Amino acid sequence: MSWRIGIDIGGAFTDLYAVDPETGESAWVKVESTPPNFEQGVLQGIEELEKQGVYVKDASYIIHGQTVVINTIITRGGANVGFITTAGYDILEIQRANRRDIFNLKYGKPRPFVSRYMTEWINERIDSDGSVYKPLNEEEVREATKSLLKKGAESFAIGFINSYQNPAHEIKAKEIVERALKENGIETPFVTISSDLSREWREYERFNTAVLNAYVQPIFVRYIEKLEEALKEKGFKGAFLLTLAAGGMATSDYAKQFPITTVEGGPIAGIMGGIILGRFLGENNVNVIVIDGGSTTTKAGLAKDLTPQIRTEYWIEQDEWNAGYPTRVPVMSIHEIGTGGTSIVWVDEAGNLQVGPKAAGARPGPACYGMGGDKPTLTDAYVVAGYLNPEYLLGGKLKIYKKLAEKALKDIAKQLSLDIKDVAYGAIKVANDNSSNLIRLISIRKGFDPRDFTLIAHGGSGPMFAPFIAEELGIPKIIVPAIPSGVFNAWGMIGLDVRHELVWTSIAPIEETEEFLKFVNSAFEELENKIKNTFENEGFDLATIEIQRYLDMRYEGQAHTLKIPCPNGNLGIKEIKEVENAFHEAHFKEFGFNLLDNKIEIVNFHIVGLHRVKHPKIERQTRPGSLRDALLGEREIYTGVEEALVPVYKKERLPANVTIEGPCIIEDDTSTVIVTKNFKAKHDEYGNLIIVRR
Repeated sequence: MSWRIGIDIGGAFTDLYAVDPETGESAWVKVESTPPNFEQGVLQGIEELEKQGVYVKDASYIIHGQTVVINTIITRGGANVGFITTAGYDILEIQRANRRDIFNLKYGKPRPFVSRYMTEWINERIDSDGSVYKPLNEEEVREATKSLLKKGAESFAIGFINSYQNPAHEIKAKEIVERALKENGIETPFVTISSDLSREWREYERFNTAVLNAYVQPIFVRYIEKLEEALKEKGFKGAFLLTLAAGGMATSDYAKQFPITTVEGGPIAGIMGGIILGRFLGENNVNVIVIDGGSTTTKAGLAKDLTPQIRTEYWIEQDEWNAGYPTRVPVMSIHEIGTGGTSIVWVDEAGNLQVGPKAAGARPGPACYGMGGDKPTLTDAYVVAGYLNPEYLLGGKLKIYKKLAEKALKDIAKQLSLDIKDVAYGAIKVANDNSSNLIRLISIRKGFDPRDFTLIAHGGSGPMFAPFIAEELGIPKIIVPAIPSGVFNAWGMIGLDVRHELVWTSIAPIEETEEFLKFVNSAFEELENKIKNTFENEGFDLATIEIQRYLDMRYEGQAHTLKIPCPNGNLGIKEIKEVENAFHEAHFKEFGFNLLDNKIEIVNFHIVGLHRVKHPKIERQTRPGSLRDALLGEREIYTGVEEALVPVYKKERLPANVTIEGPCIIEDDTSTVIVTKNFKAKHDEYGNLIIVRR
C-alpha cells in the first residue's frame, strides 16, 4: 500500500487527488458533486482514479474533507435533539443577553437548535470552583431521557453549569442516558456532553457546541459509515481520516464522535496547502494570503510568517443581520463570502447589479453548462465577456454554450438598459470587489498590510479574481500553484498532520511562587497525558507525537485574551518571565499599548498534539519548447471600455522562466488564469505560475 488520496466535496464538484509519497507519482480527477447523496460522487471519482491506475486497495491513507456538517446546519436538516441541562438555567434561549449591533433594525436573535419543549432540567449543581453543590440525581436523569424519547429525540446533548471545571456530573449523566437508551432498544445511542468538546468557560458557547454536535452526528455518522463500507467493498484496508477545522486530521472514529470539529475542513485544507507550498518554495518568514474561489463561495485565510491563525471560537451563519451560532472548537481563522462560479447575478430593488450569495450549484448549474439552468451566473458573465473558453472547460470534459449564457443575461441587460457585455463585465467587477473586500476583512481590519503578503490563488475561480484583487490592494506577487487549481484543496489534505488539542479554563494570576509553578506544571502535565492517551488509543506511537503548549493570557480586569506560545518541559521562574514578556509584546502589537506594571492572568491552558505527516513532493519539471508551443490562439475580451484581442496560452505547455506580458489568458485543465495589463507571468521550475507587477 502506498497511495495517499485526498477527497474534497464542494458545492458543484468533488475533487480527488492521489500521490505516491515514495515515487512522487500523482493523479487527480474532478467530478460533479451529488447532493444529498455525496458518497455517490466520491465513488464516481474513485472509479475515475482507477482508470488512471490508482486503486483504493493500494492506498495507505484516504483523507476526506466534507461539507456534510456545515450543510446539515445551514439547511436545518439535522436530528431532533433532546437537551439535558441544569435546573433554573435557560441559557440556549437567553444566549448572550446582549445585542451585537443595537442600531441594526434588521437584527434577528438566533433561534436555538433545541426548543424548550425538547429540554429537560436536572436539579444538580457544580460550583464555580469545581466542588459539588448539589449531587446528581440518577433517577431524574433516567426520567428526563424517557421523556425526551417520547417527544421524538434522536440525539442527546448534555450541558451542566460549570462542567468545564468539573465534568463529573456530565460524564455520569452520559452513562445513565446511554444505559436508558439501550434499555429502550437503541443500540447506537448518540449522546454528546459539552465537557468532551470544550473545557473553556462561557456556558452558552459550550452548550451550543454540544447541541450542534448532537444535531449533525446521526447524519454525519450514517454518511461516513456508508462511505467506509463502500471503500471496504473496493478492498481499502488503510486508514480513513477526516480533515479538522484546526488544520489537521483525525481518525474517522474520532470524527464520528465529534463531527463538529470537522466543520469547514475542506477550505481549511486549502489554506494549509498554501502554507505547505510556501515552505516548499523556501519563502520562509513570508506572509501569505490564500484565496480559494469555489463554485458557490470564495474563502480566504491569512498566515503571517507561514503560521496559520487558530482560534477556539467560531460563529456559524454570522453576518451583518445575524449574530450566528457559536462553536467552542479549534478552528483556523478563515472567512468566506457567497461569491463563486455558480453565484447568481441579479438586480436589487435599488437597481444595483449584485452577485450571490444564492447560487445555481452543481445542478442545474450555470446556464452555459446546458443542464437546464436558466439563471444568469458569474460563470455565464465570464463566458460572455470572453475571459472563459466559450467552447469547453475542464480540459474539454464540460461543454460550454455561449448562446445560453447570453440568453440568461438578456433580461438583466434589458432591465438595466445596458448591452449584454456591459452587464457581464459589471457582474465580474462586482464579484472582484466582493473578493477584494474579503481580503480587506482578513488583513486590513486585523492590522495587516496586504502589500506585505503574497497571494496564493486556487480553486476554479480564484486565479481569475487574483489579479484584480492584487491591483486593488497593492499586493505585489501572486502564485498560482503547479497543482491544478481546481483540486488544490484535495492536494492540501495529503500533507495535513494528525492533530488533537485540549483547552482548559482555570484563571490564575501569575506569581513567582513554588505553589504557582507547581499548579502550572501539573495542569500542563494532565492535559498532555489526555492528548497522549487519545493518540495511543488511535494506534499511534507516542514517540512520534509532538506537543505544543499555549497560554491564553490577559491583564487583570480584561475580558478577552491573547494566545502566547509556552515552552515544553518543567517551567521555572525564568520560563514564566519569558512568557510574560512575550505577552507584553503581543499586547502592544495587537492593541498599540501595554501595561508593564499590571498583573497578568492565565485564563486557558491550551495543548496541541501533532503526529507529523511527510508532505507530498513537488517535482521539478522539464519544460522544453517555446512560448509559441503553448499558444492556443487569440480571444476577444471585453474590458469594460473596449474589446481587445488577447493571446490565450495552455498552462501545462508553458516553458519555465519565460516571461509573458499581460494582458493574456492562461488556461489549465481545472481553471483559467487572467493576467491583466499591469502584470506579467512566468512558470518557475516546479510549474507554479508566478505573477508580478510589470
